[in-house]
Amino acid sequence: MSSGWGAGFNSPALKFSLFFNPVRPWLGILLAGLSAQVRAENDDHPRAAYPGSFSRPPSKGMSYDTWEGARGPDVGVKRADPARLPSRVDNSQRAEYPPVYQQRWGTCGQFTSIASIFTYEMNILNRTRADRDANCFPAYFSWNMMNRARNVGSEAYHGWEVAKRIGIPTTRSYGGVGRTKIGAWPDGYGVWREAMEYRIAGYRYSPATTIAQLDEARGWMFDRNLPASGKKPTGGIFALDGRMGEMKKVTVTIPDGEYGAGADLWTRWGPSGYGHGITCVGYDDRVGYDLNGDGVITTNLDLNGDGHVTLADWERGAYIVVNSWGPKWSEDGRIYLLYSAMIDPTWKRGNYLGRVEVRKHLPRRTARLKLAFSNRTDLRVTIGLAADPAATEATVTFSPQLLNGWPLFGRANAGDVPMAGPGDTRPLEVGIELTELFADLEENDSGEARVFLSFETAADSAASGLLHECAIRSYDQDGRFENEVGLDVLEGVIGKGPLVITGLVDRVR
Repeated sequence: MSSGWGAGFNSPALKFSLFFNPVRPWLGILLAGLSAQVRAENDDHPRAAYPGSFSRPPSKGMSYDTWEGARGPDVGVKRADPARLPSRVDNSQRAEYPPVYQQRWGTCGQFTSIASIFTYEMNILNRTRADRDANCFPAYFSWNMMNRARNVGSEAYHGWEVAKRIGIPTTRSYGGVGRTKIGAWPDGYGVWREAMEYRIAGYRYSPATTIAQLDEARGWMFDRNLPASGKKPTGGIFALDGRMGEMKKVTVTIPDGEYGAGADLWTRWGPSGYGHGITCVGYDDRVGYDLNGDGVITTNLDLNGDGHVTLADWERGAYIVVNSWGPKWSEDGRIYLLYSAMIDPTWKRGNYLGRVEVRKHLPRRTARLKLAFSNRTDLRVTIGLAADPAATEATVTFSPQLLNGWPLFGRANAGDVPMAGPGDTRPLEVGIELTELFADLEENDSGEARVFLSFETAADSAASGLLHECAIRSYDQDGRFENEVGLDVLEGVIGKGPLVITGLVDRVR
């Protein structure tokens, strides 16, 4: 990649030479607007989509709305006005965007969804910079929740669901953006408690196969399609993936004399291979490549011979994407991807853009547990409450994904390994969020509630373990620690039948 990624592309002199190029006077005309014919033939409206199991957990069913907790407008709710959009947006140049990372193992999905997008969005929300570990988030925390403790890939939504349900700790507390051991879980209540504060409110996928959908995506990257007069726009970014085999066949360098000369560009996704997650940080309408070799870069010719001029025929306009193959890949870790590459009939699952909305959360009640268990996927834990202090069973219950083998992800579970990770039989201290469970409890004037914790193994499992400590912690409305109530763990043996721990705790005030 050339050094032309920065502000140089936006200099007034360069803009003048591009739009008034005597060699190619048609360029300014093309970029000034799109032909009515193209718009009429290919104007499918922006829409949310769940095209397959890579876009939301199948276990939640077809009615699961992943954007439900978000406050911002859903895909297609706000009209995208392409006339107000600049020709170039690159959000990776913002202070909120983290460095280009070098992934290890099959972690591309989590470097995209968490280390890059979640970090960027949380910094936007908090008005912080991504130049400190305290403001960045690790890829391996979420990856090790659903990778079966093996070197396997994951989807972006896996990380967003982890962030939605238990949160993500900062890189500072986690100990770096990555871990050196596959399947390892962090030990220490403080890491898990911090994770509870940084959450996903909602996530959504959308296609970008039509001009209207492209306009909506460009608007999201510019200002989330929420223009605010007098305010500096703050754009969002996307997760996307595509087939990555034989990439040399589709990787070109923009030739001398063209806009962006010297930069690398993907004309299409690879003709073979598996999917790979990358981060879409912006776009540039002026980037192009002469795909059919006729000497001009067009958007008004039927290049694929289907009898229609659509976005699939465009030779101009590209996304700016950041890869997780290190800052030296393609010179600076970035590459262009033609808009038309998002329309690939040979890629069965299709290419979709994934976006998120993040939120901060301050827990009021948590559980602090220290336990060892021989197979964490076979552990079954239920936490319940009863408003009556004398109750013998819970009236509201909660089964944390973390301590139940991640049933949300089906086969993408936590792995048949000890709690701490492969080969590590030491007890692990974790924290579990209970604020919503307490909120579900019916009103009671006593000021106390009875808590129940049940520990057992999955059916037909020979796994076993030991509960060392169990406590309920309280925090005030500003997130400050108030007190901890320790519960008697008895012998603490898990595996000889249900182990039930109970005690009295104050209600959330």
